[in-house]
Amino acid sequence: MTEQQGSKQESPLKKRREELGLTQRDVAVAVDVSVQTISNWETGRYKEAKLTLPQIKALCKVLNWNVDDLPNDFRAPES
Repeated sequence: MTEQQGSKQESPLKKRREELGLTQRDVAVAVDVSVQTISNWETGRYKEAKLTLPQIKALCKVLNWNVDDLPNDFRAPES
């Protein structure tokens, strides 16, 4: 049997993390969340990330992204 690649869209977070050779633990430590939280983000179990501004900055730094590179569900709520 062949693995179905096109059936699910790959998480941008997972794709970027793997491009940089980072583990889920690396990202979790940098952002100050659990490894399970990173896994949940990558698999879509958490549809929206509830991050503080310092956590958003840490996520951008560890992934070498600017805030505009983040998927919409990782951005701070607009006021």
